Amino acid sequence: MSKGKNISIPTSVEAQIRSRARNLPIHQCYINKNWKDSQLATIIVIRKHTNGNVTFGNFLVDLHLLGVKDCSYRFNQSPLRVDEILKGCEGMMEECDYHLVHNIIYAGLAFAEDFGFTPHKNFQTAQYIIEEDSDDIQEIDVPLGKNGVPTLIVPFDETGQRELSILRKTAGADYEVIFLDENGKPELEEQTYMEIFEDVIETGIEEYMEKHPNDPDDPNLARTEQVITDLIYRYRVNTKEEREQIDLAFDHITKDPRLSKKIPESVNDYSEELVLSIKYFTEKKTDKASAEVRKVIDRHPEDPYLWDIFLYNLSVDSNIVDEKIVKEAFSLFPDHPTIKAWYAEWLAQEEQTDEIFTLFGNHPGLDALTTENEGLVINAFISFCFAYAMAWLQKEDILNAEPYYMLISRLGYNQRMGEYIQQLMTVLKKKKLKELYDAGMFNVEE
Repeated sequence: MSKGKNISIPTSVEAQIRSRARNLPIHQCYINKNWKDSQLATIIVIRKHTNGNVTFGNFLVDLHLLGVKDCSYRFNQSPLRVDEILKGCEGMMEECDYHLVHNIIYAGLAFAEDFGFTPHKNFQTAQYIIEEDSDDIQEIDVPLGKNGVPTLIVPFDETGQRELSILRKTAGADYEVIFLDENGKPELEEQTYMEIFEDVIETGIEEYMEKHPNDPDDPNLARTEQVITDLIYRYRVNTKEEREQIDLAFDHITKDPRLSKKIPESVNDYSEELVLSIKYFTEKKTDKASAEVRKVIDRHPEDPYLWDIFLYNLSVDSNIVDEKIVKEAFSLFPDHPTIKAWYAEWLAQEEQTDEIFTLFGNHPGLDALTTENEGLVINAFISFCFAYAMAWLQKEDILNAEPYYMLISRLGYNQRMGEYIQQLMTVLKKKKLKELYDAGMFNVEE
């Protein structure tokens, strides 16, 4: 009796799929109805056996970036198994042509590979449930990324750090990240004034408003309203001469040479002495921090910049100017520009705005702080802008307040009085716009 050859018969499910699945005819394909909008495709590809059973693969394809991020497979199952799956997705899935799901899967794979991402491990087997990619398959255009830009979607309670580290290497700066909340909706990130301003300028007010309808859950709703109110007021109310006046004052302040000059570096001499106080401020132990700063001030009573540090850290803790400390500092250094500016902000905070003009002799711009050719610390600059903006707004003088308001809003000074000043300006402009609209007196000069 002659010995026959040993024939190796695949026994595992994986081996059976790899060797036999593509020999089975494709029976049906299903896809979620909203795949184009969500760019997340849930796909079922079913092949039918001669005995009536089915082999099928389930593919989750992220067309934003990750390609086949999940997949599973079943071999030689009762068709009732597929019916159960479809019943669980009732109303969400629809039958489709194989060419569509083929294009989606392979387009997702290629896009992900371009940025360093590999498919789910089960795809090594599940790929045999779909056909090989070839020119025989009708090509269909598939949307990828966010307008072509790779976009990482991070589920709730995940950080996406591993994917981000890959994306930074492969996409450089040309990518987007969207974090999802607990309901699976994108978490809306707060934008700065200038980010919204630039978007509105680029797209136009009407088109921007169409794309961003009022959503009470949008964290940018108030900021968007502020930007649009500013633009409408500028071009529908201000004359050309007034716009030139505002811009000239704005440039005069922002380009003042005193802002770029070096300030005294004496504070650096005390950095080691201030370490403990800064530590306590960071830990919100204000009383301990204040006591430590006092010790340094007592050792160096001639230096007003130590009071600047004191006032700044107190304001970070409470978001207001401390009345007791600012009055004490001002009594010691009434002519020092930094302390003077802090005191002016406190006056604005207390709505004693008439005293601000008296304090500064009604000078405009940074000449009000100092006529000397010396450097100004940023805290003095911010406090001065707060004080002058508030002083003019209290008089409802939008024109004179505008340059200081522009500095506050465009440079993102939202701490202390900054946010309140921006809100107050928006309220006043809307009030004025309504009055002019009701009277039919808009200035439409461009």
